[in-house]
Amino acid sequence: MVYLSNPIKRTPMQRFVRYFFGIIIIGCLVWAFYSIPYDILREERARLYGEELTSGLVLAVSSDETGGMPDARLIVEYKYVDPDGFARIASARLPNSLWQKYSPGKTVKVIYVRTRPDLARVPGEVEPRFQVWLRELMD
Repeated sequence: MVYLSNPIKRTPMQRFVRYFFGIIIIGCLVWAFYSIPYDILREERARLYGEELTSGLVLAVSSDETGGMPDARLIVEYKYVDPDGFARIASARLPNSLWQKYSPGKTVKVIYVRTRPDLARVPGEVEPRFQVWLRELMD
């Protein structure tokens, strides 16, 4: 090993800049880990084991006027039976253009996760962009 008899000393301004940038970088990392949608990651990881197609029954159709998604205000509540024989009720947000297709009493295609039948979706359901991107990436 080589020991320097006169190590380079940082000025107070250099130390301040290093601490400042260190705090900023750590803050950005904490924010990045906090903003990762772990629930979506868990859902898509379960979907990797396979999905099954079944049919369900539309129970109710409503419109969400809160304004979060103006092109997808249609909310369909449906019931389907999983492989264990349990009837499950779920809801899906669909584009406004599908309003005529779904009415109470009609059947709907339901795609559920083989290992977790409580995770279900309807073809054409409006999902977060991150979830669609992640599913395409995994396929």
